[in-house]
Amino acid sequence: MSLGERMRMLARMAARARFSQAGFSSTFYLPVLRPRCHRLVMLSLDDALLIYAPKMPNNLRLSFLAASLVLACGFSSAQAADNAPQTLRFADFFQTPVGAAGLQPTERLLAAQDQQVRLVGWMVAQEDPAPGAFLLTARPVQMSEHADGDADDLPPATVLVRLPDASRVLPHQPGLIELQGRLHYGRTVAPDGRVAWLELQLAQP
Repeated sequence: MSLGERMRMLARMAARARFSQAGFSSTFYLPVLRPRCHRLVMLSLDDALLIYAPKMPNNLRLSFLAASLVLACGFSSAQAADNAPQTLRFADFFQTPVGAAGLQPTERLLAAQDQQVRLVGWMVAQEDPAPGAFLLTARPVQMSEHADGDADDLPPATVLVRLPDASRVLPHQPGLIELQGRLHYGRTVAPDGRVAWLELQLAQP
């Protein structure tokens, strides 16, 4: 096998590996100028390597293969970044200041509807934690259900966090915690009967 053939084979293998990791097929299309027709055409990575690489001088062939791999790697990295969960803050949920219409969702909250997000907050300390869920807020909150009833200190931007195991009772965890899950904005009812408007469904570990 010649040097050019080995280089083409390695280029194909590297490109296919990158696209396989990103969930794509190896048919990656490149805009290539065809001299005879003087126009840009879209060729797959394999076709471009087979047609153009053997006809190029060694220095140009190396540059062509390197550029093809850079495009493939950059495309798969951009796709992975697009699939990464976005980080939201509690201040991103509702418009401020609050007007006559009451709490209104922000455009960022609406855009994150049913999407994977990352939240950092404080787990509410409850006297009677319900199985399968807990509450998350932007600041430490301790609830006394027996003494206070519905007169609690929960801020409006309180997130109902649902666990993958609906029967599990999670003990209180002090300090800031980071969570990742699917965010839903809309009326929902917690296991203890509390109505919430922000819900984060955690994925299976």
